Amino acid sequence: MTGAAARRQSGIKPEPGRKAPPIPWYFTVAICAAALLVFLGFLWAELRHNTRPGFPLDDSWIHLTFARNLSQGWGFAFNQGEPVAGSTAPLWTLVLAFFHLFTRNPWAMVILAKVAGALLVGTAALFACRITALLTGSRWAGLAAGLGVATLSHFGWAMMSGMEVGLSAALTLAGLYCYLSAGRGWKALLGWGLLGLAAYARPESLMLPGLLVLDVLVRRLVRKERPMLFRGLAVWLAAVVPFFILNFALSGSPFPQTFIAKAGYHNLFAALSSADFSDFGNRLFRTPVFYFWDLVLHLWRANPLLAWLLPVGIVLLVVRWLRRNEASLIIPLLLLCYVPLMGLVVPLYGPAVQGGRYIGNMTALAVVASVSGTALLLSRLRSRPSRLGLLALLAALAAWNAGATGIATARNSGLEVSSINRMQVNLAQSAAENTPPDAVVACGDIGAIGYFSGRRVIDVVGLVTPEMVGYLRSQKVWGQGLLEFLAERRPDFAIIFPDLCPQLGDAPFALPVAYAKVDDNYASKFFFTPRAQVLAGLIVTDVSVEPVPSVMVVFRFDWTQYPGPAPAQGLSPSGR
Repeated sequence: MTGAAARRQSGIKPEPGRKAPPIPWYFTVAICAAALLVFLGFLWAELRHNTRPGFPLDDSWIHLTFARNLSQGWGFAFNQGEPVAGSTAPLWTLVLAFFHLFTRNPWAMVILAKVAGALLVGTAALFACRITALLTGSRWAGLAAGLGVATLSHFGWAMMSGMEVGLSAALTLAGLYCYLSAGRGWKALLGWGLLGLAAYARPESLMLPGLLVLDVLVRRLVRKERPMLFRGLAVWLAAVVPFFILNFALSGSPFPQTFIAKAGYHNLFAALSSADFSDFGNRLFRTPVFYFWDLVLHLWRANPLLAWLLPVGIVLLVVRWLRRNEASLIIPLLLLCYVPLMGLVVPLYGPAVQGGRYIGNMTALAVVASVSGTALLLSRLRSRPSRLGLLALLAALAAWNAGATGIATARNSGLEVSSINRMQVNLAQSAAENTPPDAVVACGDIGAIGYFSGRRVIDVVGLVTPEMVGYLRSQKVWGQGLLEFLAERRPDFAIIFPDLCPQLGDAPFALPVAYAKVDDNYASKFFFTPRAQVLAGLIVTDVSVEPVPSVMVVFRFDWTQYPGPAPAQGLSPSGR
């Protein structure tokens, strides 16, 4: 008896895959044109506030530093000769390294990074269109989803950010489209492979296959279907194993150094291993709720209509599945579980920090679910005038909010770039001009300083200096661990925010020699809290950001004045 005959006799249904209605070429052109207009609008707003382009985050310069060094044959290293897994998104680093083969001009690289980000956001929008058309059977719903992603203010910011947001969203949506539309053929394998590659854009994407496996098991047990599982997992493993090998070879851990430094000792497993059951209970029950609520607020700031329509979309997609009109639960599973799971395994400041760059893939998926739910809801209305009236109202609200949040976010993004240029970039260029070529510089914001100064950098946060993490974990008083580390490594200079180590302010061995003061810093990662001003909870009038005054200080060290022990044997005053 053949396998197919056996499945028919047992009542197990094959999974043939689904087909979306064909997307007209002019829909694709419309989505790409919308993404281009958003890109040009954000770029115009940035140049209006700045004489030169830049990034709204210092982290973007970290990617460019790794990319430049990789293109010069130094491998994945922030400092020459010091390989480290300090790039959270090695695939994005490779993309930027490719561009470095053609130009070394930093401002040209800024524009190229933004263009690449815009192309990837446009790609994510096209796959959002196809997934929505697949779920609803409506190409017009697909067009709405594609335009929704392309014009969402957070994705406009992502285009300008020089970060991996668009790459993560494009790989995730492309993989899900293949997973949903394929069945058991090569396209399904491609979907698993793309979701594996998504880990090279955002390591949180390692959670994706767990939810896919759950979806497959539910379909097998409840629906008696046979979607691909083991071959898909094998392809996913083949895609991600090099990711673990790369990290282990560079930093001795299967995970990026950025995870170890920022979240490795704050997550659920760290609380369990330390037998801190109070913290364990807090992380298990409270953190996921906080993360999910932060996702809702993130969508509210992007477009309040999303926060209202997302629950509708999730509920109607689940109802369709229960009525056997939908093959998969993967989109509701991802939207309900992915971000809360982040709170368990990679807790940091919250998922919506820095423009929601950690959850760009889920933001795009929220647009898909919201538009799909709206299309399914409208299809239930039998009265044509009611259907057209509700559609016109929702379209008008969506368009107004997209315009209002887009204009406000473009302005905010330009002001963030100005803050970074006036502080980190200016100090980095000053360090290149006023410090010896062999100087060692300790700093917290390492991106621009590493890219422009050309000096060896010691990272006091631990992203590219792994040994710093132990000092931070062991400190009893804020700044104590950093001071002990500096005293052991003895750099020549430090360029930091004074709050990182208050003890330096009165230290006789630390002489402040320069500073950058920005009274209206819009790029502070701790205070960047855009607030959506809304009328009746639906109409955005502005998205405001309250700037904070910030000072970054340059200290020159004279270690002969240090009251502690002499430098360790074999170390020069520069710590080398």
